[in-house]
Amino acid sequence: MRLGSAWLALSLLLILESALAANILAIFPYRFPSPFKLVNPLMRALTQRGHKVTMITPVNMPSDIEGVRHIRVPMLDFQTQELIDSDLLMEFLSSKWSESYLTSKALYNISYAILSDTGVQQMLRNSSEQFDIITLETVHMDALFGLAGFYNAPIMGISAVSINWAVDYLAGNPSPSVYEPISPAGYSWDNSLLSRWYNWIYITEEQLVEHLIYRPGQLRLLKQFFGYPPEKLNDLRARFSVILMNNHFSMGRVRANVPNIIEVAGLHLSELPEPCDEELQRFLDEAEHGVIYFSMGKEILVRFLPETMQQLLVQTFSKLKQRIVWKREVETSGNRSHNIYTIHKPPQRQVLGHPNVKLFITNGGLLSTIEAVHSAVPMLGLPVFFDQFGNMRRMQMVGIAESLDINTLTVDSLTTTIRALIEDPRYARKAKELSQCFKDRPMSPLDTAVWWTEYALRHKHASHMRMNIEEVSFMRYYSLDNMLMLGLRFGFIAVFVIFLGFRLVKINQGRQRLIHY
Repeated sequence: MRLGSAWLALSLLLILESALAANILAIFPYRFPSPFKLVNPLMRALTQRGHKVTMITPVNMPSDIEGVRHIRVPMLDFQTQELIDSDLLMEFLSSKWSESYLTSKALYNISYAILSDTGVQQMLRNSSEQFDIITLETVHMDALFGLAGFYNAPIMGISAVSINWAVDYLAGNPSPSVYEPISPAGYSWDNSLLSRWYNWIYITEEQLVEHLIYRPGQLRLLKQFFGYPPEKLNDLRARFSVILMNNHFSMGRVRANVPNIIEVAGLHLSELPEPCDEELQRFLDEAEHGVIYFSMGKEILVRFLPETMQQLLVQTFSKLKQRIVWKREVETSGNRSHNIYTIHKPPQRQVLGHPNVKLFITNGGLLSTIEAVHSAVPMLGLPVFFDQFGNMRRMQMVGIAESLDINTLTVDSLTTTIRALIEDPRYARKAKELSQCFKDRPMSPLDTAVWWTEYALRHKHASHMRMNIEEVSFMRYYSLDNMLMLGLRFGFIAVFVIFLGFRLVKINQGRQRLIHY
């Protein structure tokens, strides 16, 4: 009898798990490895929990994930490589308008490549294909939101970069937008009244860029592939139920989030780190005065680091007593110098986790910043583009980093800053405190991401998590009615005081005339 009851319970459990299993469509057209560090652990965990995951990605990235059905889009490789090899690459960084134009063109091509792909079209024509949720990156590829309408499914966003006002709007959370630009180039970080006015104009300009540059092309694709009119886009954008943000409040970004913005910074740390080889391990272990780790990230600009900049770094490092682990794409004869070890693909997490590492010199990429915070390593930032400036600014504010302008860098300024970061104990102490705060959570970032993904699956079209700003008038949302009443009160008092003063002046003038006569 007990055996029969056990089999019955097991059968019910299997039936329940089968009923909870969902079909998940994940679309990630990244051509860089860093964002997949965030995506892959989540997709792997969801398949292990019985969900059926279909990923639309480029051909060679990421590697196949066991249990995941991959739809590879060859045109994604071509579109991204065209941008990388283009002579316009440096123009991309020259101004916000050129950046927006080139980005809009690239995102249009990426959206078209996905929706026109043979494998994707076969999926759309297969009437037996059904998806319970659409998961994608929260960038300006609104045409892909049409998949949510096509399958009548909610959308779960994943943002591998810092949050900005565009993500806030997708979540129905526009209130902190003035502090979160998409592109920080030219954004003012001080809190003066003039700067706040300038930043309001700056954000307004970015919103115009979205509506006038990004959105028209995406609307054309939405019409071409799904037949949806432009008015349909607002309904599709409201389908975002949960947005997983690569952020944590301990890292200097305390925000007024709505419930559907979930902070999961450190999600990629659930993966086992790559080990150091024997030679690198010995180099770290035998560092009597400590180690400085230098890496400008994995992205495309590493290969364009000027030769003069590299010589400046060599001159600086040769003056230091610490050993240097230098991520460098081309190993040179200097690899075996007395204190510099160059390596093409360092096991970054293992290096940062070594107790002899005293400082991390970085471009300020978000994943690298998170890894340094997790390992309690102070940072020297050399930001180059996009969110790196904001990331390093926040690390400065919390007291574990300094930042230098790569365009005005000198041997003296770099040497002085490095020595200050290593020799002043406040940086190391603050880094340890921050690391403890970052790690202290009720559940791991991966478990948090899985739980909220399944919450979105259990409560489809989770409008109860969103603030419906369409139902709140402009006057009420910004409390302009209260400000109007307050203004009327002060206005009445001002008019009364002016009138009273005028009457007193008149009375005084009358008295003066009587005295005169």
